Amino acid sequence: MHEQINYIVVPEGLAADQSGTPLPKPSFVYRQVLDYVITIAEEGDAVYLAPANHYGGKTSEHEAAFEYLEKSKRPGVSCYSPPVKCEKYIDTYGNAHYLKLFLQDAIEYMSFELVCAYIHSYRAAHCFKTQGFNLKKVHRVYYTVAHENIVIRLWYYRFKPIHVVYELGAFMRDIIR
Repeated sequence: MHEQINYIVVPEGLAADQSGTPLPKPSFVYRQVLDYVITIAEEGDAVYLAPANHYGGKTSEHEAAFEYLEKSKRPGVSCYSPPVKCEKYIDTYGNAHYLKLFLQDAIEYMSFELVCAYIHSYRAAHCFKTQGFNLKKVHRVYYTVAHENIVIRLWYYRFKPIHVVYELGAFMRDIIR
């Protein structure tokens, strides 16, 4: 019998049109992370989508991801998309903070496996651990850069070396927070 696993999926942006306007669709990176979750989450498992940004569009990252997962997940996998919508930017630390608020006291009795794009995964693990999440495993999803538009704020996702430098700087900021 399969022991239930609680997965946390860290957001990885929204797709955009040619002008950079957000679309209600996960970015090419986020879709690859979600596709990975679809392959590993089994009946009885739960997938928690960390609350995230809407980048000025009508749909947030976690809402778009929820719709994407609902269409493709295995039967018996539960998906949770917290009803969070903020006007200010939610960074990775904020993703963890808002998910913790959604889960409330249950966080003390739960363990999780974090799923994230590999470049973002080290900082994400730090942020979620800092917020009190018991992480049993971190799934680092390697992705292929696609020739698709992503929201303007995340332009560096298309250039892995720049993304690495960004993450190192953001990680240092989060460590001293």
